[in-house]
Amino acid sequence: MSRFRFPLAALLLPLFLIACASGPLEAPDDPSVQVEPRAVTADSLPADEQVWGGVIARVDNRAEATFVEVVGYPLTRQEPQTRQSTTGRFRLRVDGFADPVDYRAGRRITGVGTVTGVEEGWIGELDYVFPVLDAHSVHLWPEPDPPRSSGGVRFGIGIGIGL
Repeated sequence: MSRFRFPLAALLLPLFLIACASGPLEAPDDPSVQVEPRAVTADSLPADEQVWGGVIARVDNRAEATFVEVVGYPLTRQEPQTRQSTTGRFRLRVDGFADPVDYRAGRRITGVGTVTGVEEGWIGELDYVFPVLDAHSVHLWPEPDPPRSSGGVRFGIGIGIGL
């Protein structure tokens, strides 16, 4: 009976480690200090570092830094959960040049940093106030693999309709 304990433990250890895994960025430990982007105003900037993420809407390379406009989503292990409701838009300030090919619209991103203020802008014709997260760490999430096209011969029984 004892000879099965080690293999069982060896099989369960990776599952335990995966369950305890954190996100790819070094982030604050206390989740109670996290504030949603839509809750930030010029008069109520969070004092603690924030971990915000979402989907890139657009990129604005300026002389002093790059500002990435992000549609915020709730995070699980720092990964944006795009099937949930948005948490508001924000601008992620990244030092230097961020290539719009890598930081393209629709790509998921997470940043860690300090909220340094707000910027007025627009979403279409609507005025919007964007909190600005001055990011010291940024993670671009891998894009999902495109669906595989079988392109080959299929066999089956029944009636099929193809469009």
